[in-house]
Amino acid sequence: MDAYDVVVVGAGPAGSLAARFAAQGGARTLLVDQRSELGFPVQCGEFLPAPHELKDLFACPEVIDEAFRIPPGTVERTVARMSCVAPTGRRYTFPLDGVSVSRRAFDAALARAAESAGAELRYPAGVTRVRDDVVEFARGGPVRAQVVVGADGPLSTVARGTGFALPRTLFRMITATADGNFPPQIDLFFGPVAPGGYAWTIPKAGGANVGLGVSGATPGTSLRQLLDRFLQHEGLGPARAPTRWWVPIGAPPASAVRGRALFAGDAANLVMATNGGGIPTAMISGRDAGVVAAEHVRAGRPLAEYDRLLRAHLTGPLDRAHRIQRLTDRVVRHDLLLALGMRYIGARGLDEVMRLRWPAHLGRNS
Repeated sequence: MDAYDVVVVGAGPAGSLAARFAAQGGARTLLVDQRSELGFPVQCGEFLPAPHELKDLFACPEVIDEAFRIPPGTVERTVARMSCVAPTGRRYTFPLDGVSVSRRAFDAALARAAESAGAELRYPAGVTRVRDDVVEFARGGPVRAQVVVGADGPLSTVARGTGFALPRTLFRMITATADGNFPPQIDLFFGPVAPGGYAWTIPKAGGANVGLGVSGATPGTSLRQLLDRFLQHEGLGPARAPTRWWVPIGAPPASAVRGRALFAGDAANLVMATNGGGIPTAMISGRDAGVVAAEHVRAGRPLAEYDRLLRAHLTGPLDRAHRIQRLTDRVVRHDLLLALGMRYIGARGLDEVMRLRWPAHLGRNS
C-alpha cells in the first residue's frame, strides 16, 4: 500500500492550497479529486473580493497576501460595486472591489500550483471511504496517510468516515451563464425571486454568472423554474449550462480536527453566512491546514494547532456573520418586513452586513 505524509481530498481552492503548502513544507502530498475536469461543473458565483476588501474582513493581512493569490489568466471582469435590490425594486448600492473569474481556469491553476510545489495530483479519483489512516478509492488500491485533509465540500466523504458532523443549514443553489452586456457591479435580488435567499448577476466576459440560492423547499417550484422566472423578470436571455449544488450556512466549528483529519472550506462550515462567499475562506483555511499538516509530519506539531490558526484568522468574523444571519433569517422570509428592514438600515447598513458586521450606525455591537 502506498504511503503519503498528507492526503488531501478535494481539489477545489481549499484542497489545492492545503496540498501546495503541505508540499512546500516538505510533506509527501497526494491531492485527489473525483471530477474528470477540475472546476467543472461550475458550482459558484465566481466572484472574488480584492485583497484589501478581505483585509477589512479578516485580521490576518500577511496570511491573505500569502494564500489569496489569483492566478494570471483566470480573471474575466473587474467589479467596482454591489447593488442590493429589495422586493419593491428599490436599489441600495455601495462600493465593492473585486473580480469575476473562470472557476474552470481558476481551480485548474490552483491545482497545478500545488503540483508545481511537489504535490502529486490525481483525478478523477473518487474517495469512497476514509478509515483512520487509510483512504480508499472507487478505482485503484488504497493509500495510507499520516494526515488527511477533508476539503471535499459540505457532503464530505472524509467527514462521514471520521464522524465529523456539524450543525448547518444547506442552501440549495443553482447557477448558469447568461449572455449580454452587464455593468461592472454585482446585483443581488431579494424577495419572491428567491424565497428565503437571493438571486444574483455577476458580470463576466461576454455575459454574466446568474443564479440563486434558497433555504429549504419551495413547494411546486424547482430551482430551474425559479431561475427561469428570475431571468424573465429581469429581461435576461435563457440560461446556459445550469448547475445545482449546496452551500452550508452554519457556525464555524469549535474544532476542525477529528483524529488525523483536518477540515477546510465548505467541509468545515467556513462560509461567510451573510453573503454566501466561500472561496477566500477556503483558501485561507486550506493554507492553514497545509502548514500544520507539514509541520506535524516533519516536526510533530500537534494537529490542534490548526484550530488555533483558524481562531486567529477566520473564526471571529465568521461567527459574527452567522449570528447576524440567524437574526435576519425570519425577516428575509417576509417580503414586506425585508423591504422595510432594507430601507431602515440603508446602503450603509447593507454594506456593513455584507462585510460580516452589524451596522454600526444602529448602535448595537455584534
